[in-house]
Amino acid sequence: MTSSASVLAPGLARKVSKILATRTELPEVVGALSTLSTFYEENTPQAQRRLRTTIEQHSLSINEQFLAAAEDIIKALDAVQLDLDSLAGDCTHINGALAGAKAASADMAADTEHVSRQLAASQLRSRLAEQFLQQYQLSPEEVAALQGAQIGEPFFRALERVCSIHANCRSLLRTQHQRAGLELMDLMSSYQETAYEHLCRWVQGECRRLGDTDAPEVEPMLQWAASALRERPVLFKFCAAEVAGARHNALFQRFIAALTRGGAGGMPRPIEMHAHDPRRFISDMLAWVHQALASERELLVALFGDDAVEGAAGHVEEAMSPRSRPPDMPSTSALLDQVFESICRPLKVRIEGMLMAQPPLLLCFQISQLLAFYQRTVSSMLGSRCQLADTLAATCKLARRVFAEQLKARGDKLLRYPPKPQPDLSPPPQVGESLAQLLGITKAFEESYNEAGTGRSSEAEFAPVLAAAIDPLVKMCERSADSLQPDAPSRVDESSKLSPSSRLIYIINCLAPMHEALAGRACAAGKARELAQAMEAHTARLVGGECGQLLSRCGMAEVVERVRLYSSGGKLSEGAVMAADASLPLERISGAMHAMFNMLSRPDTLPELSPLQAPRLRADAVARIAQSLAEAYETVYSAVADPASGYTQQQGASAALEHSPENVRIILGVLA
Repeated sequence: MTSSASVLAPGLARKVSKILATRTELPEVVGALSTLSTFYEENTPQAQRRLRTTIEQHSLSINEQFLAAAEDIIKALDAVQLDLDSLAGDCTHINGALAGAKAASADMAADTEHVSRQLAASQLRSRLAEQFLQQYQLSPEEVAALQGAQIGEPFFRALERVCSIHANCRSLLRTQHQRAGLELMDLMSSYQETAYEHLCRWVQGECRRLGDTDAPEVEPMLQWAASALRERPVLFKFCAAEVAGARHNALFQRFIAALTRGGAGGMPRPIEMHAHDPRRFISDMLAWVHQALASERELLVALFGDDAVEGAAGHVEEAMSPRSRPPDMPSTSALLDQVFESICRPLKVRIEGMLMAQPPLLLCFQISQLLAFYQRTVSSMLGSRCQLADTLAATCKLARRVFAEQLKARGDKLLRYPPKPQPDLSPPPQVGESLAQLLGITKAFEESYNEAGTGRSSEAEFAPVLAAAIDPLVKMCERSADSLQPDAPSRVDESSKLSPSSRLIYIINCLAPMHEALAGRACAAGKARELAQAMEAHTARLVGGECGQLLSRCGMAEVVERVRLYSSGGKLSEGAVMAADASLPLERISGAMHAMFNMLSRPDTLPELSPLQAPRLRADAVARIAQSLAEAYETVYSAVADPASGYTQQQGASAALEHSPENVRIILGVLA
């Protein structure tokens, strides 16, 4: 008994330890206990002994419930199985029937497939035939449109179709269907020639109608026809010549009517009503020509297309493609040249008549600038080689020649009869008159460039005009000034007490208004510089003469000249001492310096140069005279103060250096 208990004790101990090691918080344990609590009601020892039996009975009850619930499903599955067996039998029957039918209809399917292939090939051939007819044949409606008398949109559509077919036939010539291609090309060529001849006759008739009105409107159909005729250059030339001839005659009649009769109802008035005013008469004619050129160009461009004109070189560059504009086809500029050839002669005759009447100098120049402006305008539109541009260039050349002849005649007259100088040395009236006229010419020249849109005038172009106007005027003033020289046989007004500087002052007074009139003008910059240089040269001589007179008055002229020979490094300064020069004793130098200082101390010593009329020039000349006197005194003073000259050891040297150059500058008002 004890041994068995000892045997059972370890097993029990293991169970107990296993039970104690069980984790009751696991979800599986919790779930099992929850399920057990639903049918395990009492926890008694008897119930604990029958726990396994209770659990098995509960499991059996669950299985019995499952079987009861699944019995209906099993019966339904049995019924479905019976239906499936029936369907399988029917399918087997049908497969057998289909196999028999397929074996019986195999020949029919082969025939059907063969017929389907034949039908597809026939449909393909039908589509190819339709495409061929569409690309290489005309429809009856298109043939009727080409052969009909009416020119309209159907005609041009059919003509485009013929050209397209003719181009497509070239592709046939590269295949084995060359014969068909040649026959079709011959047929389309005959259609084309007939259509183009008919179109050319219609266009010529329409173009003749264009010459009946002053400003005709080009209908779209006529534009279309002219564009179509580009494919036939010969026919296109005929039509273009017809248009040019019609517009040639119409333009001539319009120009004569504008000159003599004016517009409808008398407005605008006839241009020749202003023939008494050459500038307005010529301007009105050229304005009418420019307006007509614009309208005629618009007409021809609308009818025949546009082209680019390179006015500078005079060449016409075609702006159209080679296909639309063959090389030998007339350009719009060439047609315009033919049209405006009609008015070249009457225009030239009237302009030359105005110029031969010798208009005034300024008016003649204005006319030449007006003609030059329109010549540039026409050249930019038609090219420099057109007849209208040549006509304007010839009349402009004539106007400039007449202007140059008048200007030269005026200059010769001024040189032939130079005026006598006024007692106050003011410029003669001829200077003011000539400058007033020159200012008008300059203004007209600048305005012509402003109208042309260039903005800046050309100095080189205006230089000959300035030379022809200013140079004789300057020479006249110089010849007139010759009578102011002391030894001149025609010395004016001996009682006027003119100084030796009167000639230079008179010339400066004449040059000053010339320079003032031209200064600040771009077209006269070069001539203004020449006049300024001439004025500077005369002013320098005037200053030198006045300084020489003042220095001679106080005995300093020869002293200064001699001292400068020593200080300039010449032969006299090579080993020579200035104090040893017999012509430069200290007493002479000291006396001259004191005399000069005393002379400059007087308020009326410096010349006022009152005859010099320009205040700025007069003030500048007086200042330069004072500067030259101060420099002369400083030269002598420095030479005496220099120990190398030998004067500092002589008695009286300090007396000679009594007045410094700074004192002289202060007296003269010259800044150091």
